[in-house]
Amino acid sequence: MTYLLICLASGVLGALVALRKGSSPPLWFLVSAVIPILGPVAALLYRRETEVALRRCPGCGTPTRIYDALCMNCGTELSYPEELEIIEPTAAVRVRARL
Repeated sequence: MTYLLICLASGVLGALVALRKGSSPPLWFLVSAVIPILGPVAALLYRRETEVALRRCPGCGTPTRIYDALCMNCGTELSYPEELEIIEPTAAVRVRARL
């Protein structure tokens, strides 16, 4: 019974962390409940997609993540960007990039 309570509390903690980071709460609840101690730690260490630097696609101008190899909007193949092409992720750019 105690183990089940620990699993439930760990799952809720993992889901709350995921909610704050903009990730999937049901997924992190499941991961954290199955792996009680390490699940919430993994949720804390998991990076936010909204913190990843962006760049503009040369074909259509849509903001894309710097590690994308292909623009999901127009299909242009992308190489790794130069330092001048990198855009810091602001709120307005994240909405356009659907992050």
